[in-house]
Amino acid sequence: MRAVDRSGAPDDPADPPVREPGRPRRTGAAEQATVHTMHADGSVTLLSDGGVLFDAGAAAVAEGGWRALRPGQRVTVLRRGRVVVAVVHPV
Repeated sequence: MRAVDRSGAPDDPADPPVREPGRPRRTGAAEQATVHTMHADGSVTLLSDGGVLFDAGAAAVAEGGWRALRPGQRVTVLRRGRVVVAVVHPV
């Protein structure tokens, strides 16, 4: 969620996004994926829309604020480089 400017001026792209309470800041690359497997340690294996399986650690899942994930569930994956930093609700 961005701060609202009611003056009618366009958003300044240099302004950083405003972080919503309890939500990770959406920075870096984002992609859609489907939960393939849940692991006992809280991490998940995801299937990208391109058909590639990859892992996301328990910290990335927790950053998304999930109570529970299930196989087949759609998610948005936030990355910094090749590292998954958050698994969040789909956009």
